[in-house]
Amino acid sequence: MKKTLLAVAVAISGTAIATPFNGNDAQSNAMGNTGVASSEVQNAIAFNPALLADQYDGVGFGMTLPSVKFYIDDSKGLIASGTAFTEEGGTWDQFQTIDSDALQTAVSAITPTMTAIATDINNVGIAVTDLENAGDEATAQTAIDDLNTASTSLSNNSASLDTDVATVNLQMGNLNRTTESAQDDLEGFSGKPLQLGLGLDILNLALPSETLGMALSISSGTTIGASLNVASNDLDPVIDLSADLTGFSAEATNLTSAVNALAAANADMTAYFDSRPNADTNPVEYNTWANGLDAKEQAIVDAQGDVNAAQANLSGYNGANGTITNGELTISTSSDPESEIEFVGANITEVSIAAARRFVVAGEDIAFGVTPKLQSINIFEKTIALANAEDEMDLMSADPSGYFLNNTTSLMRVNVDFGAAKTWDFHGKVRAGVALKDLIPWTLESKAGTELLIRPKLRVGAAHETKFTKVAVDLDITENKPLKYGVPTRYFGIGAELNAWGHAALRAGYRANLSVEDSSVVSGGIGITPFGVGLEVSAWAKPASFDDWATVIQDAGAVVELSMNF
Repeated sequence: MKKTLLAVAVAISGTAIATPFNGNDAQSNAMGNTGVASSEVQNAIAFNPALLADQYDGVGFGMTLPSVKFYIDDSKGLIASGTAFTEEGGTWDQFQTIDSDALQTAVSAITPTMTAIATDINNVGIAVTDLENAGDEATAQTAIDDLNTASTSLSNNSASLDTDVATVNLQMGNLNRTTESAQDDLEGFSGKPLQLGLGLDILNLALPSETLGMALSISSGTTIGASLNVASNDLDPVIDLSADLTGFSAEATNLTSAVNALAAANADMTAYFDSRPNADTNPVEYNTWANGLDAKEQAIVDAQGDVNAAQANLSGYNGANGTITNGELTISTSSDPESEIEFVGANITEVSIAAARRFVVAGEDIAFGVTPKLQSINIFEKTIALANAEDEMDLMSADPSGYFLNNTTSLMRVNVDFGAAKTWDFHGKVRAGVALKDLIPWTLESKAGTELLIRPKLRVGAAHETKFTKVAVDLDITENKPLKYGVPTRYFGIGAELNAWGHAALRAGYRANLSVEDSSVVSGGIGITPFGVGLEVSAWAKPASFDDWATVIQDAGAVVELSMNF
């Protein structure tokens, strides 16, 4: 029971596989995911192909080889829910308070203790009868001694019953609290998508030119995760046991009270007998005392009847949920958990060729670009019942490639991106850009029957650039739908860069998803590129105290890029 709860509680939960408008390069991710009007030449193909024909003073070649991005998106707080499970005083600590052996021992010990109490009650009855029939003082004293002996044994067995009942109550309370906490935690896992992603620009090669700018890109994006579908009735056995134990404990408490009342009646009888007057010297007082003795004896008989009734109720107790039968635990462990984990992974690899040229439109120089691309889409999808998890692991370990291929849908599609850009001179250069990605909409279906949507994505951007500075802002016009689970994205980003003659750069930015509340992230990065060749890195995370690390990594990631342009 305890192991089943733990297995369910620690299961991975939630994934989001989405297709937002972003890039894998260090500069754009450091500058709030901006790039439609500000991307470096080697990464223009990912944001706006028209930039290949716009002004890149002194830059005739750009290359990325390679750029690697890793990110996590836990915007719904799955990791925070997992932290709540393991934090001090959380469900994990509460699990440690459950002593199943002590509970089983206490419940099992109640039956022999009841048998011993029954023997004590019988001895009390014999002693009372002997006292009633005593013909002389000596015989009556013997009966009182027997009553004292039976009462002492009854008190000891009553104390043992008290201890067992207290143990049952303690463990029942621990079980109740843990069950309620586990239910809350499992409900907290549901509906909280988590995304782990890896973006890779294998090769970006760009030759910018006002007359005909060209670029080639080979890129790949992979996301992976799992969605835990919690079956509420997986906790039913524990809930049922808890409810039945409540009734069992109540009956045990009633028995303890009845036994204590009987012991008190026995003690009262003993004290009353010891206070008897001398029949020879005080005959009147003795007769009064003798009349009161009948009431004391009747009190014992009544208390004995209450104990017998309480004992019968406890030994014959049947829980409404069937986990206790005739006072004995009868927990069934045959039912398998019904919760499932749905694993989903997707990889989209693109081979793109971009071309751009500057045209005169209404007397204005405007650059236009187009990027036809071939998209290879692979979707892995598998739902595993927790009850069959071990068998699935055996299948996967026996033939990993076959296991993944059998659950993977592979598709090939063509698509196209368009872009436009215009630059003005104003204390440097001001550039405006617009880009439309994935112009051709596709509705794809996996082997499992899930529809995956690829839809056009429209973004506008603006930038101001000098020899040493750059400021950029981007805004998604369309709300970009997720491929399956995740949240829609409509990004707004702003970023800035300080540039040391192209040899080094310091960058910072801010990004928000306008489709989701509380989605702001801050970003930053550096570039060490002496003579245009070197390493660029960036990182981003949610703004929060580092003590609240679960919030910091709700939307976080990093990029490492090797680049050159000259």
